[in-house]
Amino acid sequence: MGGLDVIAPLPAERESAWEDKRRRILDGAAAVFSSRGYNKGTTKEIAAQLDLSQPSIYHYVGSKADLLREIAQQVDRDMTTALHEGLAEGDDPITQLRAIITRFTYAVVANHLTFAVYRSEQRWLEPAVAEEVHLHEREFVATVRSVVEKVQALGQLPEAPSSVLTFAILNMVSESHRWYHEEGSLDPASVADAYCKLIGLPPRG
Repeated sequence: MGGLDVIAPLPAERESAWEDKRRRILDGAAAVFSSRGYNKGTTKEIAAQLDLSQPSIYHYVGSKADLLREIAQQVDRDMTTALHEGLAEGDDPITQLRAIITRFTYAVVANHLTFAVYRSEQRWLEPAVAEEVHLHEREFVATVRSVVEKVQALGQLPEAPSSVLTFAILNMVSESHRWYHEEGSLDPASVADAYCKLIGLPPRG
């Protein structure tokens, strides 16, 4: 009775620790695949970068193909979350578009390596996984295009094909992973504001 009782972690705490470890491994895999390419990168290199054993990589995530699948699905979830949270900002389409751009920018720059791998290494995805994420990406683009059209109807975007404007906006944000650096002078909010000004959205009220 003299010692302290050891309190076992609650299920939610164990799940959070598990997910934190998985996300760390995925970030490490993204770093290796981004610099070496998926085809040349190895689980041995990923393990060395993270100071883990290869069996730990397999335990928490799986094989190299599993790592790429998880990276693609994480980007898929990040994009879906950015879209849904942006739409929930309000009923006004201008507010929605600004919020989508802002939240999508945050997602891209916060996880720039996973976005870089998603953009450059999709050809290595398993067919079923590629079909799933591409379906969700098409749905994402279609929803943003619908918002763009509503903003155009209000006279707040140029008169141009909505598909062109939509892809211009989304590609502009997606390419942030190529140049954004956390140690730079711009934070994600400032980058998103610049994008909104560039396409002519009015300032936030």
